[in-house]
Amino acid sequence: MYKSKYFKVKELVSPQVYEKLGDDARKYISDNIWLFLDTLREDLGVPVLVNRPSHGITQRGLRTTLDSIVIDKVKSNKLYLSAHVLGRGVDFEVPGMDIKKVYEKIINNQEKYYMITRIEDPEVTLKKGYIHVDDIHTDKNGIYIFKP
Repeated sequence: MYKSKYFKVKELVSPQVYEKLGDDARKYISDNIWLFLDTLREDLGVPVLVNRPSHGITQRGLRTTLDSIVIDKVKSNKLYLSAHVLGRGVDFEVPGMDIKKVYEKIINNQEKYYMITRIEDPEVTLKKGYIHVDDIHTDKNGIYIFKP
């Protein structure tokens, strides 16, 4: 199991998950996600933030049936096959940096970020101020840009 240099479990899981499992929730998050976040953090030389409870942001990592994003999809009878519920996806931001430049850095250095397979279309996430990446299998080479 990969041990992160920069991130704590609590930063990558919802409060409900951490309350129930504590640091043991680590095992539900893909090693690729941990490695990607550490690699990006080292590459940028500044903090990368996933959950930010002080800003009301708590569901950017692992999500479960107790989290409102999932509950809302279920109530709406919508199929929800998110990488987040599999522990294979993460949304993040880099305060103080232009998010578009961070996105371009990832896309232009795919060999460095080999551990992720997909990145959400910038027209969707960049407008919201974050980037989504995951390691869901694709039959594409490199990082596949997808629309949700």
